[in-house]
Amino acid sequence: MKKIFRNTLSIFLCAVMVLTSFSMTALAASEADMRSEVMSVASGEVGYKGTGTYSKYGEWYGYQGAWCTTFVLWCYNTAGNNLGVKLYGKIVPSGGNCNSMISWYKNKGRYHTKASGYTPKSGDLIFFDWSGNGSSQHVGLVRYASGSKVYTIEGNCSGKVKSKTYSPGSKTVYANTSSIMGYGSPDWGSVSGGSTKTTKKKATTKKATTKKKKTTTKKRTTTKKKTTAKKVTTTKPKTTVATTTTTTTTTTTTTTTTTTKKIVAKDMKLHASTTQLEIGDSVNLNYTIQPSGAQAVVGYFCDEENVIEISDGGVITATGEGTATVVVCANDEIYRQCDFTVTQTSANVTQHTPDSIEIFTTAPPKEKTMQQKLSDIGINADKLMQHSKHFIYPAAIIGFTAVVAGIIGIIKTIASAVRKKRDDNSQ
Repeated sequence: MKKIFRNTLSIFLCAVMVLTSFSMTALAASEADMRSEVMSVASGEVGYKGTGTYSKYGEWYGYQGAWCTTFVLWCYNTAGNNLGVKLYGKIVPSGGNCNSMISWYKNKGRYHTKASGYTPKSGDLIFFDWSGNGSSQHVGLVRYASGSKVYTIEGNCSGKVKSKTYSPGSKTVYANTSSIMGYGSPDWGSVSGGSTKTTKKKATTKKATTKKKKTTTKKRTTTKKKTTAKKVTTTKPKTTVATTTTTTTTTTTTTTTTTTKKIVAKDMKLHASTTQLEIGDSVNLNYTIQPSGAQAVVGYFCDEENVIEISDGGVITATGEGTATVVVCANDEIYRQCDFTVTQTSANVTQHTPDSIEIFTTAPPKEKTMQQKLSDIGINADKLMQHSKHFIYPAAIIGFTAVVAGIIGIIKTIASAVRKKRDDNSQ
């Protein structure tokens, strides 16, 4: 009776495992499901308000600063959790800024420039170059494209999550398709249903093992009841086969142990003597990989190349006023970042006499240029000149109108004076 119960229980467990494996396969998220869920999560965030350097997405990521990238990563992480699949760190990087994300997709052959003619799809990452210097300063998510227009959802648009539209005819760079740099296309196929295959194989292996063990037990029991001498002899080869199987398993385990001895990089720390620079200053941004002895391929990325330049070995040189985020990436897996703030040069300058002796003096403050004066009141003169055609003609018309009005006013004044004089003479 016990044997019948045991066999029935084994068959029942095997059936449950088979049904579970099939049901998991059936429930695997499709590409359409994943794209839809990512955009559903993003749409639900439209209207969220943080500041230019603080957001709840930064709280999740562990870094507070410009948060357009952390918004995108948060959406993918949340959508993956909702569907029970791994998206964050799998089809989007686990951190970084716009330029490091572009590099990540380039390495996988999944980055498309705007000039390539690629038609963006829902859930794609869209990168922008506002300044026109070939470096990306902003990233968002594509809702869809229709004709020449692209519809997006983006984080950190003046401190908010916004739904936006880009078209070729827009008069502002922040809504014109000319500011689009390119698109990152996630490899959805690498995660849709990927985890279920492993589960199915494991279930099959367990069934086979259980069956063999049960069959062997039955044969040995029967053998003992009959001819002991013959059956014992017959059993020996079976024992040998079992031993051989054990040896094979041991060999496989040994190979795996040897492979795992490689030290894998798990964390990275950044070190800089200061992050407050003046134009012309340089500082080393160093890193240490943890645990000690782990090997890593490291790259540096900056989102504002008109503020700082990065040379070999992580030397940061300040080239213009502003704030720039530098990301250091190890093995395309570990991302750490910090912000450098650059201000004007100090008044201490070096002057050279004819005999090449350096004398350090304090130079009188120079009168600020028009560009610096505009910068002080929050106007970017470079961007203003890039779009000069939008204001030069209106300004010229206003100026001309003012001149004409002035001339008319003078004529009226003279006419009034002449009229008054004539009236006085007639009296």
